[in-house]
Amino acid sequence: MPPAIAPDPLASLTPPMRWLLERAAPDEPALALLNPRHTLEQLYVTWMGSEHVVSAIRLIVAVLPVRESIWWAWVSARYATQMEGGKAPSAKEHATLTAVEQWIVRPDDAARRAAWDAGEKSGLDTPVGLVATAVFLSGTTIAPSSVPPVPPPPGVAMPIVSGAILLSAVSNSNADLIPSTLLSFAAQGLEIVKRLGGWDAALQLSYDTHHRQIAEYEQAINPPSPR
Repeated sequence: MPPAIAPDPLASLTPPMRWLLERAAPDEPALALLNPRHTLEQLYVTWMGSEHVVSAIRLIVAVLPVRESIWWAWVSARYATQMEGGKAPSAKEHATLTAVEQWIVRPDDAARRAAWDAGEKSGLDTPVGLVATAVFLSGTTIAPSSVPPVPPPPGVAMPIVSGAILLSAVSNSNADLIPSTLLSFAAQGLEIVKRLGGWDAALQLSYDTHHRQIAEYEQAINPPSPR
């Protein structure tokens, strides 16, 4: 008897909604609460009310444009150095926070590379180092400026942003404060969604932008053959 094939929990979703859930990669218990009739806002509320805060944070990161999500991660990483139970930043981590802030204010290639350089020095396994990595991967090339561009795959920075936010929360030396920190981070991310016009507007913007970037990426890595 052939093994039974589990039904696809995302099969009945619209293409943008399916894309978002695949991109967000929620935990299986959170995914089990998915109701195709629910809006994104209802899904978020359901996950928050069921203590699936990590999946809810991933959902917010997935629906945000990359610059806004990196700003959120930067704020989280900075807060991790100031919160009760947090660890004060080293000089190198402080320099990375400053370099990322400069990219947020002026997101040009020089600022992007400066953030990456600072992140390498502070350690790419730290919250701020992950934010610097996301900044670097948000650009149009991962190659040195002296050689032809090598574009990063679209969306590659997104899970790194999620990791930076979650690592910022769990870096607290007082484990009792981690849940409230996660809730605080989620609330801040939700405010960004609201400023973008709500869940539906943010999803459409993110979905359209991603597919435009996919087309540009395919064109960049598959140049037309010479005649």
